[in-house]
Amino acid sequence: MFRRWWLSGCIVLGCGILAAPWALADAPKIGFVDLDKALRELPEAQVGAKALNSLIAEKEKAIEQKQQQIVAAQKSLEEDFPKLNNTERQKREAQLQGMVLDLQKLRQSAQDQVNLQRNQILENIQARLVRVVSEIGKKGHYTLILNDKSVLYVSGAIDLTHQVVAAMEKPKAGGQK
Repeated sequence: MFRRWWLSGCIVLGCGILAAPWALADAPKIGFVDLDKALRELPEAQVGAKALNSLIAEKEKAIEQKQQQIVAAQKSLEEDFPKLNNTERQKREAQLQGMVLDLQKLRQSAQDQVNLQRNQILENIQARLVRVVSEIGKKGHYTLILNDKSVLYVSGAIDLTHQVVAAMEKPKAGGQK
């Protein structure tokens, strides 16, 4: 009986000694950042959104004015159509077509400008966000910080890239890489 108890005690003690390094090591610390919420709540994102909305309103106003000019020109052409000779009709139709093409160019240009400004706003915020998340990760001793789509921060302690590269560089059996 004493022998069984002693053996059980040694096994428990041995397991405790073997598990000790893991018990003393820091447990993985994982965090999450809701980027959509952060972008809605950040003052600089709100300022950027206002500037973007102002640009969109400006471009929409210019497009609306151009559309009204086209409608007026089309209505005038329809009213004058019976009175116009063939050359004059073709000239006015060509002008109307030119106005429609100008409207398409204006729409594309407006879309390009809005996209450019949106991208610039997001780039600045995202660059700062990445720095801040990395600082929080390091100071808070996080192992991993995630968002809903990707990893934002990874502690170097769990980076297996070097091991993967080394394993990939080893030749396979049969001499092939």
